Amino acid sequence: KPFWLKACVRASPAAMLPGIFASRPAVASCSKAVAAALRGPTMRAAARWAAREGHPRLLLPGRRDASARPAAAGRWPAAVPGARPATSSRAPPSDPLVAQWSRHRPTAVTLNDLCEIGLDRRKRREHGLFLHRDLRIRIAQRILELQSLPYGLPGRRGICDVIGWYTGFLYELEDAPSPESAYQDEEFTSLLSRIFEEHSEVIQAMAFGVQDLMAELGEAYEEVQPQVDALLERFFTARIGVRFLLQHHIESFRNRDGHSGILQLECSPSEVVTRALKDSTMLCRHHLGQAPPVVVEESERRTFTYVPMHLHYMLTEILKNACRAVTEHHGEGFDDELPPVRVQIVHGHEDVTFRISDEGGGISRSRMNDVWKFMYSTYRSGRSPWKHLDRQGRAPSSGDSASNPHQRQRRGGVLAGFGVGLSLSRLYAQYFGGDLKIMSLDGFGTDVYLHLNRLGTRCENLPQVVLYSPSMRDSSLLHDPDERQEQLLISADEEAFLQRELAAFRRGAKQQDVAAGRRSE
Repeated sequence: KPFWLKACVRASPAAMLPGIFASRPAVASCSKAVAAALRGPTMRAAARWAAREGHPRLLLPGRRDASARPAAAGRWPAAVPGARPATSSRAPPSDPLVAQWSRHRPTAVTLNDLCEIGLDRRKRREHGLFLHRDLRIRIAQRILELQSLPYGLPGRRGICDVIGWYTGFLYELEDAPSPESAYQDEEFTSLLSRIFEEHSEVIQAMAFGVQDLMAELGEAYEEVQPQVDALLERFFTARIGVRFLLQHHIESFRNRDGHSGILQLECSPSEVVTRALKDSTMLCRHHLGQAPPVVVEESERRTFTYVPMHLHYMLTEILKNACRAVTEHHGEGFDDELPPVRVQIVHGHEDVTFRISDEGGGISRSRMNDVWKFMYSTYRSGRSPWKHLDRQGRAPSSGDSASNPHQRQRRGGVLAGFGVGLSLSRLYAQYFGGDLKIMSLDGFGTDVYLHLNRLGTRCENLPQVVLYSPSMRDSSLLHDPDERQEQLLISADEEAFLQRELAAFRRGAKQQDVAAGRRSE
């Protein structure tokens, strides 16, 4: 009976799951009250159990047939042996809900609006209604993008898991009521918090799938790497936007002093550097036995509006590389006198620039372009973390990339070797119109320049470069492959220049046509 089933599921959902699925017709006829009881954590547990045991998903009253949903993989399937690289094709999505929402175009959200949302409770409620719809569009488009990856990537371990996770998030948002009241807003915020936490292993899972492709293709992977890197760059940039919207809304529920959601209105770069260097030197000592000193110099102590979590991640990745390079280049034991890593902070009119200088031997010119490739690492240890995980037959955990702003942390993270740190750091910098550049003196050391734009007081009077950054755009898919390639290869400045040249060319052609017409008369 409904009350009996509800009580049993509430008391012990894990023990009840086999019985529930065995008596699915009986469950399908239960009341809406029981359906409500089975939502949330119990439904997610049911989905995981069903995927693991090969059962169909549970069908509840008032819910669409879940049989069409691609189940999240409980175990990562091995790569298909002998698979050949295939050209990218945008196949129609098999899930009707994904097809429905991926056809819409998401709405771009400006930093000005986001800053006001974090400071105004009424605007935050309106933003919750907006997110309830827009997140489904963005997540559905990410699913469609992953399903369209070439070279058999959607079926590889890790990436198939990500598709399953994202599909689960889409259905949770679809089932959630619109947050119109204060109670519904609190429930919606709790749902976003769960999605944010369960969303945290995507980077490692995606990278694991690409590593699987690299192992299969061997040296032939170099031919397809530019296309794979471009696809990963696009996916991760869009993911940064989704995660930013999620966490900004979550943090603004109980806004901290001096913050507007995830944005800190007076972020101190020197304080963030201090935290980042502590984490970096700790990791270096943990893995290599020692770490060089880090000297921080700041032209003047000032603050600026920024996301401190993003800044901490970028600085930690850069400082990890610098400390490791110095220790490997100069260290011979466990108590050597190592040259310092120097961090210089300069406050310009438009930018806040960090220069991180080390004497770790530098990077040769022939390898400079490889630095920005996903899965590339200069780590000299023969113990690749990917190979170590593959031998154990498990997926990378959320803490394997230390200090990632979108990963749950654990003690004793990995110092280097995954090959995603610098590439992701540059995407985080470029998200708000900044940049990350590397200048190296082979045989001596490396200078890394991290340029971050001032976002203005409460994100007002934004610089031109921020107005054209990914943070101010939507994440819609481009259906024309040529247009998508152009979007990836042409910067905003280059696009504006080409538009001006095209307009001038058209004006000149029009004037020539007019002159020719007059001569003919």
